[in-house]
Amino acid sequence: MTVGAAIPTAVTPRSTLWRVGLALSLCVLVLGSLHFARYDWTGLPLDRAPVTAERRISSDCLEQIRPYVTESGRVVSPVVVDEQQYMALVQYYRGTPVSDLQVTCLYDPFTFRSGTSWIAHFLPFEEGLALGLTNTAMLILAVWLMLFTLRAQRASPRVLLAAGALFTVAWNTLFFGTAVLVDSGVLAALCLSWYLLAKNRPWLVLPVLFLGYPLKETMGIFVPVFLAWAWKEYREGRRSLVGAGAPAVLGAAVFVFGVAFWRQVMPESGAAWPVTPGFDLVEHNLGAVVSLVTFAVGVGPLLVPSILRYRRMAASDGWFSALTNPAVVGVIMALGICFWSFITVDLTPRLFWIGFPFATTLAAEWFSEGRPADWLAKLRIPSWLLPSDSNTPDPANS
Repeated sequence: MTVGAAIPTAVTPRSTLWRVGLALSLCVLVLGSLHFARYDWTGLPLDRAPVTAERRISSDCLEQIRPYVTESGRVVSPVVVDEQQYMALVQYYRGTPVSDLQVTCLYDPFTFRSGTSWIAHFLPFEEGLALGLTNTAMLILAVWLMLFTLRAQRASPRVLLAAGALFTVAWNTLFFGTAVLVDSGVLAALCLSWYLLAKNRPWLVLPVLFLGYPLKETMGIFVPVFLAWAWKEYREGRRSLVGAGAPAVLGAAVFVFGVAFWRQVMPESGAAWPVTPGFDLVEHNLGAVVSLVTFAVGVGPLLVPSILRYRRMAASDGWFSALTNPAVVGVIMALGICFWSFITVDLTPRLFWIGFPFATTLAAEWFSEGRPADWLAKLRIPSWLLPSDSNTPDPANS
């Protein structure tokens, strides 16, 4: 065990992992269908953005945010600027000139996180559907990677099911996971990097760090996680200072190089979408009851057990050791991004999604001992999902 501080009881058999993975993949498809590709088939007023808006970004860019008409003639309404930009970028990668896109300008940071739009442009569907399919595939990939990570961290079957369910059956899956945004892609990249550390393959993280920036710049939170992993490996005597530090330090350098490289390669921005702190934004977010509730619903189920797990670690190992745990560092970084959004843009649980891989590991550790473990052991689970013998180790699959 090289990531986190798991308290294993039995390795989850691979057959059980496959059952859980298939069940959670089905959950993604069912939950995600409500907002899939913005078809909005339920008719529920899930989106509260204004139907039209106008914003002056620069002397050349007066942005008109209005219902988006896809290549097939489908109308997506209402949209926020993020959705409008990502769908337009799919069309841009398909060869449509900027002057013919349904945006006045392409903006930084959306152009620099257009990797998902680039992947989607290869699919032979209208831009909204192509993005929806790409995001769905990325989210299901993230779910499976998280389950394999938990297994590598020696989570028991019940713990793997509980933590995996918290990761998957969530507000972010319902509202953002299969829509026309780009967060599912960076979530998958972070889960892959976390899995590679769990499997003790730190050098393989480097190409993920390089390729992750075009998915979204928040891939960068893995750099301090990587450095915390190196410190933990060295402090606990599993690697020498050079053996632990070399891949992490080089990983940081690779990410910085990737930022410089991709900002030269990605589409040119007509202007930068303004993101600056302001008291009016803080006041708006504090008064937005619906946003506060959805943030609590989207973040709480994983953040609360993460905090409880941190308290246990701090009590047993000291606050500094607990604070430098790589999973704790990942959660703190995600909370920092949320705080920045709180003072600059609308509050949303979507921005904490990048902390899910690390929070899920902490939640799994919390479920593995004490009262949570006792409660989990008493929980009745269908035998088709968790066979009665799956609580015993499977040496052949370990």
